[in-house]
Amino acid sequence: DAAARSRPQLVTFIVYDLPNRDCHAKASNGEICCTYLPNGRCDYMATGSCETGLAEYKTEYIDRIVKVLQDYDGKVPIVVVIEPDSL
Repeated sequence: DAAARSRPQLVTFIVYDLPNRDCHAKASNGEICCTYLPNGRCDYMATGSCETGLAEYKTEYIDRIVKVLQDYDGKVPIVVVIEPDSL
């Protein structure tokens, strides 16, 4: 337990699943899309801002992670790295 130490240890999380991430590696595509086809699959050819996909990413994924991490605010130092493979 990182908080039980005399000097709390840094806790690091790597967060994946950006909308439309890694589009050319079909085996590792994210679950969230910018635009969905009628069959529910991602439409990688769609153009636009990805506003809908980013909203889904925030509400269905990131907000849930933030809620858990807030329990540790001030108890342990936390670093969150977002989608390092997309850099």
